[in-house]
Amino acid sequence: MWFVHKFIILFVTFLLMHVASPAIQVLAHSTMEETSPSEGERLTESPSTLDFWFQDPVVLHAESIQLKSQSGTRIELEDTRVDPDDKTHIISNLNDELPPGNYAAKISVIALDGDVLEENLNFQVIEKEKTQQQTDFEIIQNYPEDGEITDGSPRQMDLWFNQPADITAIGVFDDRQQSISIKEPVRDPEDPNHVIIEFNEELPKGSYQVTWYARPEASEDLSLPDTIDVFYFAVDEFTAIQQPNEGEPVGSAWFANMGLKQTGYWLFFIGIMTLFGLAFFHKVIHKEPASLKRNSLSFFLLFFVFTGVVLVFLAQKSELESLSFTQFLSLKFVWIPLVQIGLLVLGVFLTKARLLFFAVALLLIPFITGHAAYPRYGGYFSIFMNALHLLAASIWIGGLLAMLTFPKKEEMKKFLRSTLPAFSNWAFISLAVIIVTGLYMTMKYVPSYTIESFWGSEWGKAIVLKMALTLAVLVIGFFQRRLIKKLTEKAVSKVLNRLRVEIIYAALLLLFASVLVVSTPGSAEQGVYPATIEKEDIELDVSFSPLKLGLNVLTMDFEGEPIEDVEVTLSMPPNYQVNYKAFQVEEGVFKLSGNLLHAAGTMNMKVTAEKSDGEEVEFAFRVVIPGEMRFNE
Repeated sequence: MWFVHKFIILFVTFLLMHVASPAIQVLAHSTMEETSPSEGERLTESPSTLDFWFQDPVVLHAESIQLKSQSGTRIELEDTRVDPDDKTHIISNLNDELPPGNYAAKISVIALDGDVLEENLNFQVIEKEKTQQQTDFEIIQNYPEDGEITDGSPRQMDLWFNQPADITAIGVFDDRQQSISIKEPVRDPEDPNHVIIEFNEELPKGSYQVTWYARPEASEDLSLPDTIDVFYFAVDEFTAIQQPNEGEPVGSAWFANMGLKQTGYWLFFIGIMTLFGLAFFHKVIHKEPASLKRNSLSFFLLFFVFTGVVLVFLAQKSELESLSFTQFLSLKFVWIPLVQIGLLVLGVFLTKARLLFFAVALLLIPFITGHAAYPRYGGYFSIFMNALHLLAASIWIGGLLAMLTFPKKEEMKKFLRSTLPAFSNWAFISLAVIIVTGLYMTMKYVPSYTIESFWGSEWGKAIVLKMALTLAVLVIGFFQRRLIKKLTEKAVSKVLNRLRVEIIYAALLLLFASVLVVSTPGSAEQGVYPATIEKEDIELDVSFSPLKLGLNVLTMDFEGEPIEDVEVTLSMPPNYQVNYKAFQVEEGVFKLSGNLLHAAGTMNMKVTAEKSDGEEVEFAFRVVIPGEMRFNE
């Protein structure tokens, strides 16, 4: 059969391309927003529960939360459950009190699209008196101050602590990230809490970064971590910190997420969508008894579905190695595909209800596959739009194959003359629905982006290639409609050749659709939300240059308002938070520079502005940084 031969060639070519491409490990994104205890927390009492909050609801399995002591002994948890009042909150109860020691929790949950999400949480339980000294230790003041622009080069730096301190390490770097020569830190003989660091050279104009590590002088517990801090100052003028020359970037595979699971989804989509499309064609468009009773094509497509599900199961089981086979089967991401296979088998054998069985199997896809099920991506309305997208694509793909596999070749001209106009209308409607629903989902999943961030992501590449193929199909469809009225022998040959080309395009479209399923839309997104906030008669515009990983410049423009000081807090759940004092470069304009956006993902930013009368105004922003290795997603 023509379709079988062509698909085998396409499939083998794809596998060879996949094997030839470099293997790249892409880490799963994390959806964990908060934990209790927090990462690295030192508790003076044993916790009664372990609590985890996620950005979206998640699915638990029997081994979702595992707790081990520093010796590797597993600690039994009484009950792990989803909070009935908050589906994003996971609670694990502890049977007994934890003795002093280090503990590690391994978190493994399943996202709404079936991806396994894994995280780790480390905390300590220690005696109260051992933590008192460390928790009291802090820096009180430093010179130059964070965000200060000094008049000329300072001779020294001064750090004042609330108790005598040992500086274990300190470094000063200019705006080209070159190290500045300094003398060994010395303690002020008149004030043991005061540490002095002199410069060995005069500092040129520009911005400087200071990173220091310190601990209480009297501390005898070597297990206590050093206190770390970073501050910035400038000499005479603010300058952006620059990225040093690191050579040519190393290339990467176009679609590093292509693999077992993605291949499984591809075969699954081809099989289930084509089965529905063929049934729809014979029942609604051709309006004759279906030729798909128990013939080879129906079983071939059913084999595609079965093979695809097996490949996805193998990938998911490898991610959930600790689960028994029975526990694995209890997951909805496992038993629902089995239900879909059952519905398809019934549809193949029960002719009268075939379309209904195939439709139900098809419409179950958005509930367990893809990103539409996430509340932040639209929830039920996005599921509805995704379902329309699948239905429209299935009608188009199934119709193409139905016309190419019409059993009576001698009647092909008559068949095309009677059926092609009707299918052409349905195909036009289907493509219109595919375009509208596709644009909706693209804008919903990625509301803000640049050409660089979009094309630099696997998700964006797949969308662009899908759009290009859809445009090509539209062009073919335009010329097909012109041939409908003059179906000569030559015209029939052209129509059939174009149908074959469309089938190949359809297989490629489903290939890129399978890439979208295993890719992250957030990797293409880039933006600050909102870009402007007006609060208490103060308007604040913020912008990052560039808004991507690495060194950045944050500009905060208060539209000329008399603002005295600005403090910026950047945080990324569950545990990252850092504070900066901004440089005032002119009236109402403040800037920061450095490695502000340290990871791809969603970062929260709070800007606290102090007015001339001492009143403070807070502005909250959400910053989305593009990149494949996502955090807080």
